[in-house]
Amino acid sequence: MKNTDLDLRAINDIIRKITEEIGSSRNSIVNIVDNIRSEQESLKNELNVIKGQIFDTINEVDHLEKYDKQMRQRLAEVSKNFTIYTEKDIKAAYEEAENTRIRFITKRNEEKELLKRRSSVELALRKAMENIKNAEQVVNQISIALRYLEGDILSVLEDADKNSEMFLGIKILEAQENERKRIARDVHDGPAQHMANTIMKVDICKMVIQKDLDKGLGELEDLKESVKVALKEVRNIIFDLRPMTLDDLGLNETIQETIKSITHETKIKVDLRLKPIQVDIEPIIQVAVYRIVQEIFNNIRKHAMAKNVEVKLDFGTKYLMLVVTDDGVGFDVEGTFKKVKTKGTSYGLIGILDRVNQLQGEIKIKSSNGSGTSYSVKLPINREVIRDEKRGD
Repeated sequence: MKNTDLDLRAINDIIRKITEEIGSSRNSIVNIVDNIRSEQESLKNELNVIKGQIFDTINEVDHLEKYDKQMRQRLAEVSKNFTIYTEKDIKAAYEEAENTRIRFITKRNEEKELLKRRSSVELALRKAMENIKNAEQVVNQISIALRYLEGDILSVLEDADKNSEMFLGIKILEAQENERKRIARDVHDGPAQHMANTIMKVDICKMVIQKDLDKGLGELEDLKESVKVALKEVRNIIFDLRPMTLDDLGLNETIQETIKSITHETKIKVDLRLKPIQVDIEPIIQVAVYRIVQEIFNNIRKHAMAKNVEVKLDFGTKYLMLVVTDDGVGFDVEGTFKKVKTKGTSYGLIGILDRVNQLQGEIKIKSSNGSGTSYSVKLPINREVIRDEKRGD
């Protein structure tokens, strides 16, 4: 026993040193990501400036091109009618045509250079975004590894038979980390960007109003639309985190609203068969049902290529039954589960399985390539049923 204790302490000491090194490396990568983000923001600002310059330059080029044609026509007219016009008139027309031509060519070359610069900045911006994405994945994986290394290593060593479950747990954590990253990215790329653009547009509105009130009012209308878009995106993010309609309208109505939005976006025909709720379903169960419906439809939209979907929701005194069936391309269920446990793919499927298992429910997925898919989910309606299940009643 003493030797075993010494061995375990030695293992824990090694793991502690490893976690310190990994933690230090993670912090270094995070610092690099922060630097890339700063560079990305600078590139975005530069790109916005260039786009503004291109817009102004194109207008100038169009104007100069028209004026250049007018001046050449004027020169031709003066040259033909030398009996009417004096040598001084001809010289003035020639000089004006020549100067206009030079300004036109110069401005057109400036436009070409700006377009090249825009392409260069856009390429650099794409590379920066790709680098951030790759670095975030590395940080994400390191964070997950640390969370397990910093956990109770003794229980893992004592129960090696649960290795596959532990690995699935890692994938669930990874899915949760990815969800947090997605939310952060949604906020950064959506509302945050709109707010940054709004601040820039406010400054532009000030300058435009000072020169031209009507154009300034037009800019204010654009600004108003931009704020509306940002507000809508914020509301969508909040709704994804916790649909308030569950509290206000109930489960059935919330599912109906979600399906209405999905059918509008995808043109998928959905046949809803929701039994009126006459039992008291706990909020945590309602959220789980809603999230499961969300994840199933995410899978259908991304992979199934289905045209028709049927959703059934039925209730008993202890359990509810959710059945979602589509006429899509289907998939190899057994093969997909193997990928889930070994390669960590299909995070949406992991989320569904995790929710059902945590609530002591049951799930059956029937599908095969080319024959559509059916999801059957059985969940308890309250915690009393869950406790009975755990006690084996």
